[in-house]
Amino acid sequence: MASYRHDNWRGRTDGTPWMQRTLVKMLRFIPVEFIYGIVALVIPFYLMFDARARRASWQLFRRRLGRSFLRSLGSVYLNEFMLGLVVVDRFASYAGKKFRLETSDKENFDRLSAQEEGFVQLFAHLGNSEMAGYVFPSVKRIHVLVYAGETARMMQGREELFTQKNVEMVPVNADMSHIFTLDAALSQGQIASMPADRSFGSPRTASYDFLGAAAKFPVGPFHLAVSRDVPAAALFVMKTSVRSYRAYHIPLVDVRGKGLSRQEAVDALMRDYVARLEEMVRQYPQQWFNFYDFWA
Repeated sequence: MASYRHDNWRGRTDGTPWMQRTLVKMLRFIPVEFIYGIVALVIPFYLMFDARARRASWQLFRRRLGRSFLRSLGSVYLNEFMLGLVVVDRFASYAGKKFRLETSDKENFDRLSAQEEGFVQLFAHLGNSEMAGYVFPSVKRIHVLVYAGETARMMQGREELFTQKNVEMVPVNADMSHIFTLDAALSQGQIASMPADRSFGSPRTASYDFLGAAAKFPVGPFHLAVSRDVPAAALFVMKTSVRSYRAYHIPLVDVRGKGLSRQEAVDALMRDYVARLEEMVRQYPQQWFNFYDFWA
């Protein structure tokens, strides 16, 4: 089970079930831009009372990205603001609002989907990867690992939309049984999609240089791809305007048939993913939502 330390942003932004139901009802009749305005006014109160989030965001912009004092202050606000917009967009989708999804490297997704074997699709707490499940059609069944502590309203909204898009949710379980579910999906030639920037309770991690300092990444997602001998790709879905997102589906290094040991293959995959993630964080730093000390 993912700890509060690694997923504390959920409780700060998703709100209570009553608030969520009300938000969905409101978004059926009012423009999403109106809710964005409310988010802009509320963010300073989050920053005032959540010191941990302030420190983590400040570390990213001031220490890791080397921004000036004033620019870092503005970036901390924008980081929280973008998270608010991403969460609102999720509920807007549940309410029937439509978003435009532009794609980069879609041919990679189509190529992998056309093959008989399955593949591993790795995302991060960056942008809004959930949006791809609503507007990114797939001929293969996609099994997406989701945080089991989400509220019933969020899970219901996802299920209603995901079912139409050939997507199945796989909740994270304390007994790690979700790994067996994903492994079975790959054995059947389907897609296993999971975050690869947090451990979700697994003790197996490896340290890599990320934005100039060592950070721990989970080994499990990469080990799964290597053990099943299937390709892997990185998926990032970034908000580009009020109603638009851009999806990046980036092929990761193919370690199959290279004569590498299992450990060497896992290491090669992890290094490539971390490098891709760093490139995307540098391009969209306000959309990286890790509100804890990632480098601790």
